[in-house]
Amino acid sequence: MLLRRITQHVKNENWFAVTLDFIIVVIGVAVAMMGQQWLSERDQRQNTIQAEIVLQDDLRRNYFNAKERVAVSKCRIEAYQSILQKLLEPGEEWIGMRRSTEGADVVSYNTALPNILRSPSRTWGSNNWHAELARGTFNSMEVDRRNRIDGLFRQAEHAQKLQREIYTLQGRMKTLAFTMRIDQQDRLRYLDTLGEMDLKSGLTELIAGQIATNIENTGIDLSPEVIMQGNEFVTAYNKSAQNIYGDCYVPFNFNAITESNQQETQP
Repeated sequence: MLLRRITQHVKNENWFAVTLDFIIVVIGVAVAMMGQQWLSERDQRQNTIQAEIVLQDDLRRNYFNAKERVAVSKCRIEAYQSILQKLLEPGEEWIGMRRSTEGADVVSYNTALPNILRSPSRTWGSNNWHAELARGTFNSMEVDRRNRIDGLFRQAEHAQKLQREIYTLQGRMKTLAFTMRIDQQDRLRYLDTLGEMDLKSGLTELIAGQIATNIENTGIDLSPEVIMQGNEFVTAYNKSAQNIYGDCYVPFNFNAITESNQQETQP
């Protein structure tokens, strides 16, 4: 209808009316575009809010993983040193080593052979981060913070890779739980495996410490309820872990994150 009216005005050479109709069309298009942009920005904000909620959960999970890995570092070193000393003993007689789950109220994996070493097995990294980053969801995030988060998740993925490799190596040590005869060649083979595990475990603990520090510096948005629940969970976990690992276990907490969060929320 508007096009028909414009055509009629042109035929009648009513240029004022033509100009007015043109202005109306331009304004209509501009309003429509502005409305579409507003809707798009609203959807983008909503997507960012939802993605940020998942991101906070991933940051907390990786922070727990990192703190836990550092907490068992001393136990891991003591266990490796104990195995090393036994493997360096002369002779071929081998007395089976204590199982890692003996004396502890833990749920064991459904395996036929016992584990003599016990390392935490966790899910590191964040699939959500990489997916939303590729979609541009976090484009509005401050650049320095975005780069820090991206870097720490890449570190976490490296820790995940090392964890899988350590578990594969630990599986080769299971037979040391049994009393048997081990000749010199087999002892050297176990020593090589132990050395590789020690290298990868030390690197994992180093990365874990860096991840924890990076997350503390980046900051996590914690509500008072989440802080309380987190502290309760960590307290219970520390108690359970001490039953599993013994006195070598170093209890940890979320105080660094809690203090950082409180400072950010202070007026």
